[in-house]
Amino acid sequence: MAFFTHERHRHYYFDSGAGSPVLLLHGLGNSGRAWMPQVNALLSLGHRVIVPDLLGHGASSQAPEGITAHTQALQMLALLDHLGLACTHLIGLSLGGMVALEMACLAPQAVQKLVVAGSFFSMSTAHRQATLDEWVCGLQRTDGCLKRFESTWPALVGAGFAASARGQRLYQAWHAQAAQLSAASQIHWCTGMKQFDIGQGLALVQAPTLVLAASGDLISPLSEAEEITRRIANARQLTLAGDGHVFNISHAQAFNQAISEFLQEQPDHA
Repeated sequence: MAFFTHERHRHYYFDSGAGSPVLLLHGLGNSGRAWMPQVNALLSLGHRVIVPDLLGHGASSQAPEGITAHTQALQMLALLDHLGLACTHLIGLSLGGMVALEMACLAPQAVQKLVVAGSFFSMSTAHRQATLDEWVCGLQRTDGCLKRFESTWPALVGAGFAASARGQRLYQAWHAQAAQLSAASQIHWCTGMKQFDIGQGLALVQAPTLVLAASGDLISPLSEAEEITRRIANARQLTLAGDGHVFNISHAQAFNQAISEFLQEQPDHA
């Protein structure tokens, strides 16, 4: 099945492979297709790969008013129950990382290993609150989702990748994806993100955790990765050289190597 309905909300998800499961959660304004470079890499390692579209994205239903990373995490935990999975490896980027952190706090036993990339531990600062308000204002304009995508594209993938042939091909595909987004859903997400502040809860995370950052990420600074790492008992940070916020795309080889090595590590029983 490609769809899962919970509390009247319909999620699309891609599910392939038969090994140890890995759940991949994408960022704001994107979809599960953002994980294309990782799906093949994880399948080649023998994993079962599950890639949902978050509410208000891709082929899933619209995001309701009041949507937060917390409520989306509850939906993703329900998806695991639907699939009969007691636990999974969990990888989230940006907004997907926020949802992943909520999941790891809500149900520590459900997360075997956790990877958080280019994400945040709090959106409560005055600067971030103002940024989200600016996004809402932009989204309320005609073709707001498309205009926001166009203006943020270089910061999303980095200037070098954006100018490359592969970057230009991806721009066309993601441009069409942005044109199909619901502005109301994106506004609901921005409003819900203003409530995100999981700093104190990170002590509840039990899973071995890899916190990934890109040195030139203009959207999620290194200080966020450092703070998440500091607050999770069994966490370590790895910073990849390069720019771009969606660096699983622009630096796919280094990203894949990092997550592959981490997922293949055996527990230390010494």
